[in-house]
Amino acid sequence: MKSVLILLISFSTLLLAVDSQWEKLILEKILSSMSSKKVVAVYTSEQSLLKRLEGIRSIRLVDDCQSADFVFSQERKVSYCSKPEIVFNYGVYRKKPTAVGVFFWQKGRPTIRFSSKRLEHYGLRVQGELSKFVSAKNY
Repeated sequence: MKSVLILLISFSTLLLAVDSQWEKLILEKILSSMSSKKVVAVYTSEQSLLKRLEGIRSIRLVDDCQSADFVFSQERKVSYCSKPEIVFNYGVYRKKPTAVGVFFWQKGRPTIRFSSKRLEHYGLRVQGELSKFVSAKNY
């Protein structure tokens, strides 16, 4: 019984590590599709997101929102920064006017959306294979 429990815990830990690697690859792809920079300056004030962003080579974390190219957030807090945001919660994406894109997991699958209106507001375009995730909806 103990060996089965240890095996299940090991397997679930392995799955979390694999999901984390996929998430990092997807975030790199999202940023590279919107920016021509090789290394993008990203600001976040949330500790949980800092852990998720560790080890992504194309991201340089900055301490000041004004020096960032993008802001990452998962909360509905009002942002006093006028930078485009990538959020990790669909409800936040719909309600936050600075959110140009959203990335979240739904039923074990990654889900990505971009708002064409908000991208246009910031002078951004999604290029490449992620352009099919741009939506014309008003939110």
